[in-house]
Amino acid sequence: MNKDLLALIGNTPLVEIRHLNPNPNVKVLAKIECRNPGGSIKDRVAAAMIAAAEKSGELTKDKIIIEATSGNTGVGLAMVAAIKGYRIKLLMPETASEERKMIMAAYGAELELTPGHLATDGAIEQAYRYAREEPDKYVLMDQYNNPASVDAHYNGTGREIWEQTNGTVTHCVMTLGTSGTAMGIAKRLHEEGDVYVAAVEPYAGHKIQGLKNMLESYPPGIYDKTALDEILHVDDETAFDNCRRLAREEGIFAGMSSGAALGGALQLAERLDKGVVVCIFPDSGERYLSTHLYRQQSGGGVTIFDMASGTEKALNTGSGLGVYTMGPSLDNPDGLDAWRRVVLLDVFTRHMIARGTAVDAAVGLTDMDDRTLTAAREGDVSRDGLAAEGREVIEERARSMGVDESLNFPLSSASNETCVALCTRLMGKGLAYEKLRSVYFDVFRDKRYGEIGTVDMDKVSGGRTVDLNAYVKDNPLDFTLLKRATLLDLKRGEVLETEWGNVRPSWFLQHAAMALDELPRIDVMIGSDKHRFPHLENLRAIWSTAGRELQAWMVCQQATDSEGEKLSAVAEKLGGFRAARLWLLSVATRKPLCASSDTLNMWGRNWRKIQECAVTLTLALDGRGDTVPPDAEQAVFDLKAGFKAAMDDTLSLHHFWPTLFKFVKQVNGWAKANTLTGPTAKACLDELTAMDAILGILDPAQMPVPLSDLPDQVQGMVADRQKAREAKDFAMSDELRDKIAEAGFRVEDTGGVPRVFKA
Repeated sequence: MNKDLLALIGNTPLVEIRHLNPNPNVKVLAKIECRNPGGSIKDRVAAAMIAAAEKSGELTKDKIIIEATSGNTGVGLAMVAAIKGYRIKLLMPETASEERKMIMAAYGAELELTPGHLATDGAIEQAYRYAREEPDKYVLMDQYNNPASVDAHYNGTGREIWEQTNGTVTHCVMTLGTSGTAMGIAKRLHEEGDVYVAAVEPYAGHKIQGLKNMLESYPPGIYDKTALDEILHVDDETAFDNCRRLAREEGIFAGMSSGAALGGALQLAERLDKGVVVCIFPDSGERYLSTHLYRQQSGGGVTIFDMASGTEKALNTGSGLGVYTMGPSLDNPDGLDAWRRVVLLDVFTRHMIARGTAVDAAVGLTDMDDRTLTAAREGDVSRDGLAAEGREVIEERARSMGVDESLNFPLSSASNETCVALCTRLMGKGLAYEKLRSVYFDVFRDKRYGEIGTVDMDKVSGGRTVDLNAYVKDNPLDFTLLKRATLLDLKRGEVLETEWGNVRPSWFLQHAAMALDELPRIDVMIGSDKHRFPHLENLRAIWSTAGRELQAWMVCQQATDSEGEKLSAVAEKLGGFRAARLWLLSVATRKPLCASSDTLNMWGRNWRKIQECAVTLTLALDGRGDTVPPDAEQAVFDLKAGFKAAMDDTLSLHHFWPTLFKFVKQVNGWAKANTLTGPTAKACLDELTAMDAILGILDPAQMPVPLSDLPDQVQGMVADRQKAREAKDFAMSDELRDKIAEAGFRVEDTGGVPRVFKA
């Protein structure tokens, strides 16, 4: 029988990782520290520090234990203090998980929360201040400088690993926080045998609770980097995904730092021929249920600004998403406002798909509206002919803009039957009426009318602001569903034959029907600011009747200073359609898009910098060297984290551009200093292209082919041509250029290495 709980600390089990291990010749074992009585590895440290303070005589019953913590150490200290009868005050950042706060309070600890943006450093500063100013009242455990923190793992965790593996352990991986775990285990295993000890350090700006990046935080006094054989880096999403996969595929419910430790262990396992890798899992997942870690991840966590509610709204993506917007008018395929909506829809759709959400999207083109019919008549062409030609222009423009080829651009005439069916349904529900062979929606029969347009319907009700005698409908606010055909409509056959007569569907009805036909569900609608009321409200009224309730309504402000310019003209000024795409994404969607000459010149330069960065990285793939320096790893992390944060937070790309331009500047600096090695270039280019798989701003036609990817024969001709140029044998140089062209490639001379493009 054990005397008390403290006797149960330690001797935690090793569990083999079977399904996530990428190398069958390497065994990966996890040390499950949540089996300690207090639930984490910090039980060991807490008991050791309090015992050491008691032995030194510093800790007596009349004093209060004080410590700064991000959670687990505090829980361990609170448990040991409860067992031994000490009072304890714990300081921790307000951003720490709610579960850990509740556990500490349950053990009787007094909690003081410090500003979240200061992380654990803020708690440390306050704890040191208390201990310094009131030494007779407090005893500071100071885990960051306390040798007992190292001894606990030297005498406990490290020894157990050696004994439990019968000395077969070859590698050990843990995360860096207080760093006592790494220091104690490294000391022990290096003494016991030739064990390779690596620690996982998060990147600056990380979100993994309990871990430290030693450059952005106060480095612990007990930390000695030279005691370790290697420092590994694991990004946040990899750590978080490992946690989720551990639960689903291994049955291990682990905390954030466990996922990071596993990430480091798997990195080692991939590059080993054989061995036994032990990684430390500090705590369990129950302490992170209030965080994003175990929330539903099928696209979850993304918010967009909803015009209807005027708030940021988290999307429910469990059943997939349907996204719709109105496309350019067929008589004006180059409208800037329309293309801003289309590009935003394309980026949003790509982002959600990348997050694992099934998305259906469509851009509707109305070909039964007044503008299309007028343009056809003025051009003396058929409506069908103008519509087909207009859609072809729009689809070609979409390809030039890098819009995903899967995006549909339906014509409304294909949904004529749905238009009639919707009217029949609305009439049956008493929401529509026929008058003089036109069909209207009765807005006052719809109790919800006006709810998304933020309009006070009492202030615009019929008879107060509009002359009722000027209308044939019952109320001037009622909107048209089917419009009675004119004689010219009849003459040209541009009508629908219905029970109410020969009619044409309204703009609202055409879009409503297209969305219903093209999308199995409609969740997000993207409109322009000019559509706020009544356009979007009318669509809502029709869709609600059809049983479609949207999650969010997005609106884009219009382009200013455009002076009627078309997208093609703007693209020419910017330097191409991909540059125009960047400009369309340049500012927050709720702000106007400026098309002034100065603004276009600036974003043209910005696009060229980004494109040239991608070219520089591509050409550097063959660079010498085999390592990625830490500053490059951090740059890649910053790019990835900045992009994800911006996209998840209401598509706030305007917050991401400074991060991207900083990355470009860093790449240029490495290239100028000749430190851009092949692996560095690959890591940077991989992340840049992953980002661009969503943004679509890089022009693939302007991307060179790495020399190592060229056919051997072409590589040889490029090398021979360069020698000919250096020897000023321009005749041979021109001959080789022609031969390279015959092989399907185009060579472009620069001040340095020539650039080769696919012809």
